[in-house]
Amino acid sequence: MTMTKAIGLAGAVTRLVVEAELEEPASPVGLARRAYRTARTILHVHGVDVNSVGPLPHGPAVVVANHLSYLDPLVVCSVLPCIAIAKGETRTWPLIGRGLAALGVIFVQRDDPHSGATALHRAWRALDAGATVLNFPEGTTTDGGALAPFKRGIFGLAALARAPIVPARVVYDDDRVPWFGGQTFAPHYWRLAGASRVGAVVRFGEPMRARPEEDADVFARRTRAVVAEL
Repeated sequence: MTMTKAIGLAGAVTRLVVEAELEEPASPVGLARRAYRTARTILHVHGVDVNSVGPLPHGPAVVVANHLSYLDPLVVCSVLPCIAIAKGETRTWPLIGRGLAALGVIFVQRDDPHSGATALHRAWRALDAGATVLNFPEGTTTDGGALAPFKRGIFGLAALARAPIVPARVVYDDDRVPWFGGQTFAPHYWRLAGASRVGAVVRFGEPMRARPEEDADVFARRTRAVVAEL
């Protein structure tokens, strides 16, 4: 079962990369739709069932969610086409990095202000083109016991771009899903792929906007409180 899923993942990503290289460059909205299709394919191969609760946003928005696993962006994108922001290290992962690039993922190097500014600029362009952007403002994965503080950058961008923030929370029914604390990807993936089925739920909250003169830090804390309650 595990080997079959690994082969399915490799096949799906390979097809994605080849198709992206043969097609004309996609618009941000086109990339978000490609991410939607790819996420649904990969999750189906791995037996991950996803349900969503709450209102899906209409029009471009910034979705902010808790972060437990590399499954999170797939789970969210499988119910809402969007362009994800991901840590820069994933760009160097064999094959997977090329697949992420083909989906228009916005890579950011943590603790690198220039990389962060570049990522926010790309996110702004995606929003301006009509795409929804997915961000995990904790900045890293956790065990899910508590939300880490939210970083302010995406909240300042949303205010400047006049885009709503959509709070979301991802939950799983399998304790093997969280990937945190410096665990290596391959061994963790191999264990998780051994599960015959994993259930996931994405809970969406009502869209939020920055209040007049509200500082990005305050907006981030206000949104974090909503995500914690979802």
